[in-house]
Amino acid sequence: MRTYVQSLDRPVGIRKLFKAKRNKESAKIAWIPAQIRIAPFATPLSLRLRKTPLAKLLVSDDDPQVLDLVTLVLEDAGHTVVATGDATAVHSIASQPGIDAIVLDVNMPKSGFEILNELRGDPVTSTLPILFLSGLGGQEYRARGLVEGADDYMVKPFEPAELVLRIARLLSWRRRDPALAAEPANEVVTDAPDDNRLRFGRYEVLDVIGQGSMGTVYRGRDPRLERQVALKTIRLEPSSSMDQRQELLEQLRNEAITIARFSHPNIIVVYDMGGVERSAFIAMELVDGLSLRDVLRTGGPLPAERVIPMAAAIAKGLTLAHESEVIHRDVKPGNVLLGRDGAIKVSDFGLAFVVSALAIDSGEISGTPGYVPPEVMNARPYSKPGDLFGLGATIYESLTGVHPLTGATLRETIHNTLQGKIKPIHEYVNTPSELEGLVLALLSTDPKQRPTAFESAQEFDRLASEQQLSWSADILPPAV
Repeated sequence: MRTYVQSLDRPVGIRKLFKAKRNKESAKIAWIPAQIRIAPFATPLSLRLRKTPLAKLLVSDDDPQVLDLVTLVLEDAGHTVVATGDATAVHSIASQPGIDAIVLDVNMPKSGFEILNELRGDPVTSTLPILFLSGLGGQEYRARGLVEGADDYMVKPFEPAELVLRIARLLSWRRRDPALAAEPANEVVTDAPDDNRLRFGRYEVLDVIGQGSMGTVYRGRDPRLERQVALKTIRLEPSSSMDQRQELLEQLRNEAITIARFSHPNIIVVYDMGGVERSAFIAMELVDGLSLRDVLRTGGPLPAERVIPMAAAIAKGLTLAHESEVIHRDVKPGNVLLGRDGAIKVSDFGLAFVVSALAIDSGEISGTPGYVPPEVMNARPYSKPGDLFGLGATIYESLTGVHPLTGATLRETIHNTLQGKIKPIHEYVNTPSELEGLVLALLSTDPKQRPTAFESAQEFDRLASEQQLSWSADILPPAV
């Protein structure tokens, strides 16, 4: 296991990652901070199952400690790194033959935005993939970076595995489809009029809500209906032909049509979808609130009296989807949205479908380690019981603050999943035995032993009714 340590002797918004030293005997990365917090190196499953294309990367940051860290992480992933703390030298270095991608800080003596504009304006460097890695995490900076031509934007402190994965995605697009190397490296759909606004189709982008390894979530506006929407994007890795990419977009369209017909308080409303060669997007209902993942990260586990009605709502949403023969494929806390108005909604049905289709096409296993059901790890098709496994893992984590299957390494996580090695909930927190039994049934290694979505909803509803429990949004912080 690799261990990464972050300094907490400064406010969270400006804390720095410290210089790493390789310990060859223990295969760990150690740190030299004053106050520390240890965080596991959680490598995405798809990254470990597919060899990352190796490349020559240019990295620039005016903080030598961060520069050393990024260099070490990328070299450890197998890449060759050209590192410079001199922002004025980036353009000249990038112009030299052999550079495949650039990782660039924003807040340097010479602004990263200025360097980006120079690179995009030079025919020699205009198509190089560029990732901003910056301590400036405000939405205005992230939106500006994407508008001005960066391919991706990450905020410090960062997860090393996520950085490696994002670099792998950038390199995959560039290398697998030579035609893309002749186009500006921007995921934006640009059929907008000349008003300098970032758009997806007819939707205006207002700001960035969040980012993931597969794309970006924007707050947008539909000028036709004069309402705000969420615009969730996913980057389509180039297939062997244009026809295959168009077929995938057509599958996404059909999936979006099905989901758009849903009318259920626990499923995000889908308004529209679209796509071009490199990106697909879905316009959907904008929820004023947080994901369950963010709630658990900031506030810790939830009491059973909150979890039970929340679990009932999620199961009800899955029930409607399954009755319509729609499978989510990635049920996890990050795809459960909690609104400040008390709403509980399952999101990402359509985009989870696209990720799964891309993974199948490339021979990967789709999903998040620990939420992928054991039968899928054994190369069986993803089916409805797989969603219930994800629900069980989500509820377990909501009650305990600990994932039921995650081990110290990816191999251990897979082993725990296949063997069903789960620590009883009551060893973490006092939980009603019926609730614990239901959650463990959802986590059964045998999909036939898991309750259906309908049965789960009934049981969670019964527990809530017997204890007179109801959901409340008082766990969410007030809007800023």
